[in-house]
Amino acid sequence: MKITDEQQKVLDSFICERFSANDNNTDLIDTFTSKKGSSLVDYFREYGLLEDASGETAYYIIKTQYNEILMFFSIKCGSLFNPLADEDEVIQDFQRLVILLQAMENVNIGKNNQIDKKDIEEAKAILLKYQVGDRISFEDFNKIVKGKAKSKKQFLEHLFDDKRKEDNGNILRVQKTHPAIELVHFCVNDNMKKKWKKYKLGHTMGEALFWKFIVPKFFDIQSIAGCEYVFLFAADLSEDGSLVNYYDVSLKFQKRLDVGTNKPFYDFCCVFMCQKVNDMKKYRKEFFLNFNIDEDDIIV
Repeated sequence: MKITDEQQKVLDSFICERFSANDNNTDLIDTFTSKKGSSLVDYFREYGLLEDASGETAYYIIKTQYNEILMFFSIKCGSLFNPLADEDEVIQDFQRLVILLQAMENVNIGKNNQIDKKDIEEAKAILLKYQVGDRISFEDFNKIVKGKAKSKKQFLEHLFDDKRKEDNGNILRVQKTHPAIELVHFCVNDNMKKKWKKYKLGHTMGEALFWKFIVPKFFDIQSIAGCEYVFLFAADLSEDGSLVNYYDVSLKFQKRLDVGTNKPFYDFCCVFMCQKVNDMKKYRKEFFLNFNIDEDDIIV
């Protein structure tokens, strides 16, 4: 069942604003505690105002109309990428293809008795290893191998040429980049959890405020600049992976293996998770359409 008018009024009564936009917001830090995110709170107290004012990281707070802070979060620009094929693997693949081509050449020469029988047998053994047999004609296989060898050779030439031209050893070459936004901090105020239950919204504070206030920020960014993904580093120290599971089930972030990013020292031991901004539009709509449990829903 969708969100009720009363529940919507409760969410609409909360305020989301940049931390540095209101001088009174600095006083709210003293009322903020988080048992699981104590290090985030310490960082927020120490650097939040400075980083937000400088534009390095955008910090936001969500508070009640009575100036009670519910949570803070921060976002900044980032980038994801599809990794480039491993250079050593490409070189090894190219070398294997060269061996294959030489083996096929030896077999052809052997037909005219211009090569030793031992070399012919070795060449045939190489081709057998790659399961040519009757599955594909010798001529077609020859074309495929030559095509792959040419492609890998061109890739390596292009890669080495770019390295020579770019005098910077710190550049990471990738297959493709994806514009993204990083959700840097995401922390709720433990002191407000008791009051949150009185609102009777049926969702945790982090989940409800994420879909109500945080996600629209990503849509706003996408309206003025390209943005394909949102990602985070989950600082999950639990044995059962409860935080990663929460981000997955409630916030729809996933552990993706097909994309990667640069991981700073600050986020070592954290789990990289991401999702597409366009998918969030669907998830957000579904969240509010199914905000409440229907009477005929079966809970397992």
